[in-house]
Amino acid sequence: MNATRPRLLLLSLAAAALLAGCPHRIPPPDDAIAEPKVLAEAVDARVDQIESMRLKNVVLDYYGADQRVKVRQLVLVKKPTFLRVQTRAPGTEEIMSLLVSDGTTFALHRRDTNTYYHGTATPEHIARLLPVDLSARDVVRVMLGGAPWDRFRRIGDAPRLEWDAKRGKYRYEAPTDPGGVLSMWVRPTDYAVVEVAQTDADGELVYRYTTDDWKRHGTVALPTYRRFVWPARHLDFSMDVGETQLNVDLPEMLFKFPPPPGSQIVDVDG
Repeated sequence: MNATRPRLLLLSLAAAALLAGCPHRIPPPDDAIAEPKVLAEAVDARVDQIESMRLKNVVLDYYGADQRVKVRQLVLVKKPTFLRVQTRAPGTEEIMSLLVSDGTTFALHRRDTNTYYHGTATPEHIARLLPVDLSARDVVRVMLGGAPWDRFRRIGDAPRLEWDAKRGKYRYEAPTDPGGVLSMWVRPTDYAVVEVAQTDADGELVYRYTTDDWKRHGTVALPTYRRFVWPARHLDFSMDVGETQLNVDLPEMLFKFPPPPGSQIVDVDG
């Protein structure tokens, strides 16, 4: 037997083991975008195809510090800043709460306490009622598969762009103070935002939004599953959408809601 054959066999096995242990690297497209501004324009151009959206039979699974709640919702979204979230009690058709916002102001009525909250639609106020840590405009953008630009402007600076070869996606990121980073991953095929994450100076997670189970609706794909994680507030909730309807007629009256008679009115600005 040729003495070199066992040696060649060992070398081949070693090379195969090394290749198996190496992470798969996905090359960038031939026409890969290099400038953050150009990618941002592509992300926005995709969202421009959608004017409104109705999410039906949404199952919201909510994990808090000491509780888990599963409810059903109807979510209406209309550009640029209109949002309506109708929440029903599990196993019933009874409405538990109704949240509406036109982007400037919001109103929330909780039926269990008959309390009506209203005020300016700041990210801080919205976060108390809808734990997404986003502005009203960013909520609309994110639900449409776009970018949370207000969040980037609020806490980030000097964006940069790189190709993430492990994921096969663009990574758009901006440094945050002090020493953290806000990142989002964008698909090169249709410029949809599939994930957003913020980490601190130690690399610990501050905030994350992820998507899954994307389905095509005409010329646009949207996620069926969305998840928000906010560790500092011990929040982790997901939205599993039963049916998505795009570019439906949503009159602006749907996004206005006066206080019901007899309700306790709370001005959150005060």
